[in-house]
Amino acid sequence: MRKPLKKYLKYGMLMSSGLLLSACASQGANHSVSHQNSGKKIALVIGNNQYKKILQLDNPAHDATDIAAALSALDFTVTLKTDIAKADLKTTLREFGQQAKNANVALFYFSGHGLQVNGENILTPIDYTLEQPEKGISANTVQKIMQDATDGTKLLILDACRNNPFLAETTEAVGRGSKKKTSSLPAKGLAPMIPLKEFIVMYSTAAGETASDGESRNSPYTAALLRHIHEPIPIETLFKRVTLTVQQTTRPPQLPANYTAGLTGDFCFTGCGVEIENPSKTCRIQIGKGIYEGECENGKANGQGVQRYADGEYYTGSFQNNLRYGYGKQYLTDGTEIAGQWKNGRLVGH
Repeated sequence: MRKPLKKYLKYGMLMSSGLLLSACASQGANHSVSHQNSGKKIALVIGNNQYKKILQLDNPAHDATDIAAALSALDFTVTLKTDIAKADLKTTLREFGQQAKNANVALFYFSGHGLQVNGENILTPIDYTLEQPEKGISANTVQKIMQDATDGTKLLILDACRNNPFLAETTEAVGRGSKKKTSSLPAKGLAPMIPLKEFIVMYSTAAGETASDGESRNSPYTAALLRHIHEPIPIETLFKRVTLTVQQTTRPPQLPANYTAGLTGDFCFTGCGVEIENPSKTCRIQIGKGIYEGECENGKANGQGVQRYADGEYYTGSFQNNLRYGYGKQYLTDGTEIAGQWKNGRLVGH
């Protein structure tokens, strides 16, 4: 705790020393604080355990059920499907695209077997077999459905790549003298994805790697996501906290991967740590080494706001004349949260 606190105090001393730079074109220019976590929020959550022709899993249905509950509590309209076959999955995806039309946020979560075939990422319904690859759903297809539905923020979360689901099937097929071509066999893990506009893609492990199914109710990745999803932090900070938690709870350490493109504002699952009473009196300015967004008066930070730094740390709370003044919280990159009272830019008490 001593080391993070010293780092924390550094920002307070920096601010109190008068290093205040405006990032606005003109002093007092107003900007809206863009927090993309309100309005119409639609989610499709899928968890597949009971595969018919490939290795079964223990946790995906639990993962999906718990993620669906968490998203419902965060005001998402959620469709939950477990142990879903291809025909039902196609219908469900079509309905999801319709429901997500013009949504502020659209989210797709899949827990189960995911694999890479000829460079394409395939999400597997419970009736998937290697002999019938057409029974799989391409992750690119899901991405396109979401992209066509809305210009809002889109999240594609894949807790897949649990292991090679074809170990048993391949052994059996070889015993039958199968003539499957080697090129059709799935490669290890998922391939990287190129996200489209306003898109966030989250993998439970790095591209080309496999993820743990876990030994408790949830996979390590979903357990970490459930642990942090209710925190009032931007998605970029959530990435870091989930990654750190997964690394700490897996051996060898599992490294999640994230891909983003075209984000134009902060996305937080539950508020971004600040409530703005009068959105018309907001601004975005540089204070010290951080960027402030929040309530302003006479071109200065006055009221509730958020100050973010390039390394991902941020402070949320009360400001007075560009200085932290009143109650606030500092969130460090290692996941530490320090709350306390500030006066003239300095921490004066917890």
